[in-house]
Amino acid sequence: MNTCSSSLLAPFVAPVHRQRPPLASGLLALVFAAIASLGLLSGAHANNNRPPDELIRGVTQEILDSIKADRSLQRGNLARLNDMVDQRVMPIVDFGKMTALTVGIHWRRATPEQQEGLMKAFRELLLLTYADALRQVQDTSVQVRPARYAPEDTDVVVRTLVVRAGKEPIQLDYRLHKTAAGWKIYDFNVLGLWLVDHYRAQFAQLIGSKGVDGLITALESKNAGIRKSLQARAS
Repeated sequence: MNTCSSSLLAPFVAPVHRQRPPLASGLLALVFAAIASLGLLSGAHANNNRPPDELIRGVTQEILDSIKADRSLQRGNLARLNDMVDQRVMPIVDFGKMTALTVGIHWRRATPEQQEGLMKAFRELLLLTYADALRQVQDTSVQVRPARYAPEDTDVVVRTLVVRAGKEPIQLDYRLHKTAAGWKIYDFNVLGLWLVDHYRAQFAQLIGSKGVDGLITALESKNAGIRKSLQARAS
């Protein structure tokens, strides 16, 4: 079963097997991450400076409400999803840090062009996984668990439970760090599986055999396959 990790924000992740990656996103997963209060960029900036548990509580509810009210998102409309990710998710996700950690030591050895290609392909992978997970949002809510960090901490984990009617709750945790622009999400965990750790192992294997350009090509090929599958379902 496909799952949601991105992120960027993934409060509605589908059930996962521990061997399978969370989104992106499923964003971005976060996947990859989170969206602004009331869905506004200005709200995202303001929320970014709230305590991390309050940030996650607010944005997860907002993203659930937004998707439940938008049938095009529920159907996995990729153009609509891409717009939402750009406007609402990316402002509070440190996607550069997420990609660099996922690629590991090879990130510093990559050229600026390769780094840009890696971020673009990885973002699309999370976006496409995220699109498929949008079908799972009905009768879903998110509970933010009690904070376990000190006020002076600059790198924290916010733990949540995704509650779905008639099903087992899903553990979904977010790792955030404090930047000059406020708190940013750079990793998340579904059922004990951290996105960065999972993809790092896969990416290292591909880079070892095919190089950075080979990894980019492999991601682009996988993305094309997922996109074709999504389009076939929508037709």
